Parts: sequence; C-alpha cells; structure tokens
Amino acid sequence: MRRLLAATAAVSALIPAASQAQDKVTLWDVLSLDRIAQSFLHSGIQMLRTQMDLQYGDLAVDLRRSRVTMTDITAWPFLDWDEYGECEINIGALTLVGTPIDITDRFNGKARISGLTATQACFPSETHMGFEMAGLDTLTIPRMTIDMDYGMPSSDALVRIFADVDGVATFDLSADFSYFWFDGRDDMEEPDPVWFLDTATLSVENKGLWDALSGILPPPLTGENSGPAMREMVVSGMTGGAPEAPSPAMNAFLDSLEQVWPQFVANPERLVLETGFEGDVYIDFEAIDDDPDEIFVLFEPKLALAPARVSAAVPVALLGQATGDAAADLSDADKATVGEALLTGVGAPRNVSAGVALLEPLAEAGDAGIALLLAKALEARDPDAAYEWALKAGAGGEAGATALLDKLENTLDFATVLSLQDSVSGADSLPSDALQSLGAIREQAAMRLSGRGAARSYGIAAMYAMLASAAGDPEAADMLTEIDELVRLGGDAAAAAWSGTEARYSDLAMEVWVEQDLPARFAE
Repeated sequence: MRRLLAATAAVSALIPAASQAQDKVTLWDVLSLDRIAQSFLHSGIQMLRTQMDLQYGDLAVDLRRSRVTMTDITAWPFLDWDEYGECEINIGALTLVGTPIDITDRFNGKARISGLTATQACFPSETHMGFEMAGLDTLTIPRMTIDMDYGMPSSDALVRIFADVDGVATFDLSADFSYFWFDGRDDMEEPDPVWFLDTATLSVENKGLWDALSGILPPPLTGENSGPAMREMVVSGMTGGAPEAPSPAMNAFLDSLEQVWPQFVANPERLVLETGFEGDVYIDFEAIDDDPDEIFVLFEPKLALAPARVSAAVPVALLGQATGDAAADLSDADKATVGEALLTGVGAPRNVSAGVALLEPLAEAGDAGIALLLAKALEARDPDAAYEWALKAGAGGEAGATALLDKLENTLDFATVLSLQDSVSGADSLPSDALQSLGAIREQAAMRLSGRGAARSYGIAAMYAMLASAAGDPEAADMLTEIDELVRLGGDAAAAAWSGTEARYSDLAMEVWVEQDLPARFAE
C-alpha cells in the first residue's frame, strides 16, 4: 500500500497544481508518448545550451506523424572565430520529420527550415569576401530542406539538400545511391564509406549571384563567345597553370562547359551539373585523393541549362494523345512510357487515375513489371487493387512483389485477402507437370505460399502441401503449419473466413489423391 501511495504521489507531482484544480489533466495525459518525447527533447535542448545560447517560442511533438516543430528560434553559438559574440541565427520554424510509425523497411529523416537568417559573423573570415561580392551582410534563407531516405532491404539511399538564398541563388543537390553504407573492418570509429552512386544533380538557379559576379569577371568570360575563354580558365585552375593537356574524361566535361556557358551568359537563369554515366559507380575516395582527374573518370559530369529528366519529359503531343480520346491508338511502348510518367510524376505532372487507365490493359495482358508499378502506386490509395496487382506481379517473378504482398496483408482483413487471391487464381488449372514428383508438388506449394513465380494463394498452397505432406514430405507439412499459424494469429474472423476455403481445397486434394492414385505413384 505504501508503494502504491508513493507511486501515486510521484505521478501527481508531475501534474501542475492549477491543472489538477481544473480537473483537466488525467494520468493518461501525463503518460502520453507525445508528452514523454517532449520531455526528452527539453532535456536535449538543455544540453544543447551548453554549446550555444538558445531561445525558442514553442515546441510541438506529434509522434503519430513522426514530427517535431520548433518556432521562433534565436541562437547565439559559441564560435572560435566570433571573438565578440556577434553571430546570431534566427529561424522562424524548424520541422524535423522522421519515419512514419507504420513503415519499418525504410528510414527517413528530414529537416525543414523556414525563415533562417544568419549574420556574417557566423561564418569564418575566409568566407566574408563572398558576402561582400554578393553585397550581403546577413544571409537570408526563406526555405531550406535536408532530406535522407534510406531503404533497409537493399541499402539504397536518396539524399537531397535544398536552399533558397535571398539575393544569391537557389541550390538543389540530390544524390541517388544504389548502395549506401560503411566498412568498419579496419576502424569502426572512422569506417570507410561504401557508396555506389546512380545519379547526382546540382542545380543552381540565379537570384542575384550572377549580377554580382558579372560585374567583376573579365569581359572575355561574359561576352557572346565566352565559351573558349571559360574553358581555358577552368583548365588553368585545375592544372595549376601547368601546360599539360586535359584528359579525355575532363575534355568531355569541358566540351559541355564551352557549349553551355555562352547560353547561360545570354540568359542567366539556371546551371545544372549532372553525372553522365549509366548504371552505378563505386565512389573510390582514395583514388580521387590521389588523382583529382578521377572525378571526371568516375562521374562523367556534364553541364547543362536544365536537368536531363526535363529533356526526357514526355512530349506534350504524346501526353495529349495519351490522355485524350486517341489513347487507344498508341503503341504499348508509348502507353507504358506515358503511364509510368503519370503514375510517378517524373516526365509529366502526376495523374494517378490517368496513369492507371493507360497501364491496366498492359498489366492484364501479362506485363508483370507494369503490374508491380500499379501495385506500388495504389498501395495507399486502393489497397485491394494494389494487392491484386501485386499478386500478378509476383506470379511474373517481379522482385519486391512478395514483400509488398506481406505489407498489404497487414492492412487487409483475411477474408478480403482470400477473396482477392481467389479472384486471381480461382480459375487456375493444375499444371500438367505439377504432380509428376513429390518435389514438383512441393515446389508448387512453395510458389503459391510465397507468391513468387505463381500468384499467391493460401488455398492452392494448402492443397499442394496436403498432397505432399500425405506422402510423408516434412517440408510440405511445415508449410501447412505456417498457414495454420497465419490463420490462428488472425483470430476468429480469419478462422471463419478460412474454413470455407480450406474445406474446398481439402476436397480437391482428396479428389486428386484418389483419381491420380498418388500413393502408388510415389511408392514406385
């Protein structure tokens, strides 16, 4: 009793007296996850104040959305070069977004900053000349985003940094990695990066920077025929003025520079630097340190006025035909191209319903890749339809279809799952070679259970597993146990839904067992 009273008193001490008097705060309010998380964040802020002076207006935590928001922030960091403490950073709003609680196979971390200002004293003295060239005494960034999206299964990653700097430029850097992790065998404290890069793009949109630079650049670099002069200046800077010829890899970049620079001078809106290789490349940092020319060999960078994806956008005429009455006249290849662009929003403004209308006939005709594309696009919008397309994608052997089936089954009730499986596989006949051997029957059961190589169907999988298990196959018996456990974990509703399906396929298994005289066949 004394322990109970002590615990009650401890919890009561956490509740403000005024709130108790108004009887508005309950024990569950005090112990809510949002409140606990906010308390931890307050502790972290107190630790941060040992490194800088910090004030803010409000702090809001929403674990359901994996979001933390701070507003009206002012910070005075303790910087080695800021002798007189003149650095001041103001942020209107800072939003930190994590991975949604219902997603377990990806990690997402995003920081979004609105209304950031920083005085010149916040930056080392060697950067002050840049402030003077741009005519700035305070850096103002209305919007900035730092985003990291990481996939656990394949270790892929997408990194993006966006900053809109008043009076200077808008910077947008994105890098897409097919593999992104570290090798700690030699040193776990400073592991070596193991990064395979697919694509990288840096876009710089002029918002005043060119106006400042064009006034101090020599005339040969700002005239109509400025390409060769810019090429010569870049070569001189890269080679330290040494009279050595650029490598073929560097020359490819210089060719794009010489072509694009005069176009930019004539219309100074945007410059884009992109990787030019196909596939992915391993970033060998040691090789780059030894020979900077490896940057051009590895990344094959090219300068342009617009990203390659803009040049690869769906032509307007084709887009109009695909979304109009003449869509049926398009080739399957054109339907696939436009449909994917509409579903993903890459190459055309996103329009999911129009994309689905174009792609559904292709998926129905057996294109498993298109079926998987539809399943992913409809996962959150129409889980039933997404599950049906994922079944067909898995039947076609598409990688990722089975994982999507598992994920969707966590959101669909078991009766719906069985109904959708039956709509895809209910009319399937037994393959002619399915009963030729115990191994063939086991393989059919495994494919139907996993949904890889054949559309997932727990009923058909159970039928094949019943046949093989009856013939003494322990692996098939284990598959039956797996299905039974799946039903058990689904509760009474799943058991009720499964009873009819199980009875139907049990009868079919008995019919096949007797008509084909499988005991005699397997005894031979």
